[in-house]
Amino acid sequence: MNKTIIALAIAAALPVAAQADATISGSVTTKYKNTGVIDTDASLTISSTEVLANGMTATATFGILEDTDGDAANSGTASLSGDFGALTMGSIDADAAFQAGDVAGVVADTTESASSTASTSYGIHYAGTAAGLSVAAQLNASTGASGKAAASPAADEDSGTQIKSTQMSATYDLNGMSIGYSYASDAADNHSVLNDGVMEGQSVFGVSYAFGDLVVSAGKQNLKTTAVSPDALVSATYTMAVDAFTIVAQMDNTPSGDYQIDTSYAFSDAISLSSEIDSTAGKETTLVATYTAGDMTASVSKTDDGTTDASIGLDYGNADVTVARDGGDEETSISYSVAF
Repeated sequence: MNKTIIALAIAAALPVAAQADATISGSVTTKYKNTGVIDTDASLTISSTEVLANGMTATATFGILEDTDGDAANSGTASLSGDFGALTMGSIDADAAFQAGDVAGVVADTTESASSTASTSYGIHYAGTAAGLSVAAQLNASTGASGKAAASPAADEDSGTQIKSTQMSATYDLNGMSIGYSYASDAADNHSVLNDGVMEGQSVFGVSYAFGDLVVSAGKQNLKTTAVSPDALVSATYTMAVDAFTIVAQMDNTPSGDYQIDTSYAFSDAISLSSEIDSTAGKETTLVATYTAGDMTASVSKTDDGTTDASIGLDYGNADVTVARDGGDEETSISYSVAF
């Protein structure tokens, strides 16, 4: 009998695993500035999810050409979730396990650079919850997506000095009170000491309690390689909403009794006004007015440096056009974005 026929017969007799459908999404954004600069960003993501026979869910996602500010260029993630929790491998949040236990918000989220709001690493992450106890553990690899460590910072996900680190945390919730502890051996990955987040071996312990609209928290950070650790952080946050008016007031004890007040008021479905007062750096104040009419949204904001920003955006479903003026940089731009 022909060997090909035998092989086909054996394959037909074996159980065939169900194939999950793949979802492809992406976007292209082009921005033209009055300085003559044209900036184009593109992303393409392929993802697939499948519910297995044992009830667990498997998910795989791969990103291509991701905007470098998003810190996820050419990255892939595979995860498995079920009653045991969730296990993720590949591209993960650089300090997710640590932040899960920082219930008092003592340590800022890790950022890629001074101009970015995200930071990822490559490794393994686990998170699970049972009877009010949540635990998380994470191992950041010493290499990037290409399997090698870069020697100096650059503008992609495989840049910076990749440092192997271990993180773990535990949080317990009981009748409005949360108690948390987290530890990181050394999570300095893709960023310098000038940026926020976990910079060195450290631990943090915190407690948070909610009295209705008032939340009070306290936490203490202990640094491994620094002689003097920061003072304990105690903060209180009060939130009040009356009809269309909302106010959030927050105060903490460090560095000198700082406070922040955020307010917002919706005059109608079309017009809203919001403001923020922050005493951290000399009572900085921002004020934003927004107007929405159909597919158009216009906003004007007075920033804390005294300059004024303005923008008008048109939403055409999968396409958006935005004209903006940055008062600080004295720059005007028009951008066109298409998503699918």
